Amino acid sequence: GEFADIKPMVDWAKCTGQKLVQILPINDTLATHTWIDSYPYSAISVFALNPIYVNPDLIAELQDASTLLDLRQEAKRLNSLEVVDFEGVVALKMRWLKRLYEQEKEHFEGDKAFKAFLDTHKDWLTPYAVFCTLRDQYKTVDFRNWGEHSVYNADQIADMAKPNSATYDQVGFHLFVQWHLHQQLMDAAEYAREQGVVLKGDIPIGIYRHSVDAWVAPHLYNMDGQAGAPPDDFAVAGQNWRFPTYNWEEMAKDGYGWWKQ
Repeated sequence: GEFADIKPMVDWAKCTGQKLVQILPINDTLATHTWIDSYPYSAISVFALNPIYVNPDLIAELQDASTLLDLRQEAKRLNSLEVVDFEGVVALKMRWLKRLYEQEKEHFEGDKAFKAFLDTHKDWLTPYAVFCTLRDQYKTVDFRNWGEHSVYNADQIADMAKPNSATYDQVGFHLFVQWHLHQQLMDAAEYAREQGVVLKGDIPIGIYRHSVDAWVAPHLYNMDGQAGAPPDDFAVAGQNWRFPTYNWEEMAKDGYGWWKQ
């Protein structure tokens, strides 16, 4: 599904007399670009949205007719499957989005609404876009293996995100995708409110240890710890979710700013 599919779900809920639609976490989980990323509780950012939920047709129509036909044929094949081919869908969406970015880049960068969005969310959005760029460059989400970038450096990241930098095209692509995800989710959420249906979200109990959050501020988490669940009927030996635990004493120093953000 995509964020746009929330609307018919809301219509169905309203039609059947229901007041609330709950969804699983919708954050970006694309760590490996494999089926493993379909697990919604290991997000590479607690703020960024998952590109798999964007509808490319709502961004713009691709002007390259032969490429568009090829993409639509692959989308038709994927939609005809009895079970979701997560890897196939991710691969298709990323191909489609990159072609749209190339086509729309000039208009997108001059969009006043986008500039306002970037200014409002730059504290998480810029590090996220650079994180994704480095993930693709080093072919791993484990930032400990990123050489000079293994330790977060705010000035270095700001330089990589400047329009005149060698990496800007890669960084800009991720900004482009988040901007359109934001618009499509807001549109669906506003529609739900208009119909009197509550859209209820979900967040993981902990952060993913190979995430932007852990890279930017590792001091806020006990990276040498691992959280899970005690034994129960579902897992008699208990479960290890591998999430680092929260460093509450450190978080308290700025009045729990990360949580408030």
